[in-house]
Amino acid sequence: MIIYGAVPYLVVAAPAIIVLLTILIGGCTMTRTVGSTEPVDPVRYYSEPSNRTGDELIHELDRRAAREELRRIVEEGQR
Repeated sequence: MIIYGAVPYLVVAAPAIIVLLTILIGGCTMTRTVGSTEPVDPVRYYSEPSNRTGDELIHELDRRAAREELRRIVEEGQR
């Protein structure tokens, strides 16, 4: 049968395939370590009083509102 003829090739190819799959799966699941050149940002919460995240959010919302107001003024000026 054809299957019996393919067995030696499968036996030879199996270890290489297992090693490649192990490297691929291991690389995808490995956690990334950060070196001394890449500092890790700590998790920031809006509710922390010592955190500036809330200020950054307010600044971004103000910036978007000012941008929308400017866009509206420009559109009115073009009419």
